[in-house]
Amino acid sequence: MDAEADPPARSRTERHKCFACYKQFKKKEHLVEHMKISYHTPHQPKCGVCQKHCKSFESLRNHLTGPLSRASCSRTFSAQGCDLCLKLYDSPSSLGKHREICHLSAPASLGTKILPSAGSVDEKYTTKGAKAIAINCGLVGGGTDGSLDLCARVCLVDEDENIIFHTYVQPQSAVTDYRYEITGLTEEHLRNSKSHKEVQDRILEILYNGESARRLMSDSGKARLLVGHDLKRGLDCLRINYPGHLLR
Repeated sequence: MDAEADPPARSRTERHKCFACYKQFKKKEHLVEHMKISYHTPHQPKCGVCQKHCKSFESLRNHLTGPLSRASCSRTFSAQGCDLCLKLYDSPSSLGKHREICHLSAPASLGTKILPSAGSVDEKYTTKGAKAIAINCGLVGGGTDGSLDLCARVCLVDEDENIIFHTYVQPQSAVTDYRYEITGLTEEHLRNSKSHKEVQDRILEILYNGESARRLMSDSGKARLLVGHDLKRGLDCLRINYPGHLLR
């Protein structure tokens, strides 16, 4: 009777696992909360061996080849994987053929590149099939000490590094530090710049790609991925709220 009264050992140590990233939680509600904020999507880098979702290609690389890599995945990847794109292939011959064409592009020659005039956009871009857009924001300083970030310049490029949108932005408060050594911007650049709202609307138009705002959370929608360094900082300055699962 005593044995029957004790709960099974398995139920006492049962853990709840996320089937995308394999994280485990003691309580089911913790797993539910994790799934609400993790935004696992098919766009995330995924291990070709165990199918684990990773937040970035760097975390996928660590999963496959890092000091704490999973042994079974590491063994398979070392024999069948491409070190650059991290994809797996069924046979050595397939991997060999892939490696002949998978390589990093040559670095651009040094020198000054003339950007298109402010606000120029390739109007045919909306008909192209690019799934990702990269953004870079030039931030100047505001406030009494110049530490307040203000967006003064925006540039968008497509997957082939074609500039599709470039403009100077009128800061929303007075500029006290143009950070010229970093931005190369002066008061002259911003004299006839576009309004913050006008730039914001144009960026969203390109990113939404004809998709309605209420369907942005769908993985099957037409909205484009947004790629960049320190995206949160740039988007905060632009006052743009873009879904986390579409950011890279």
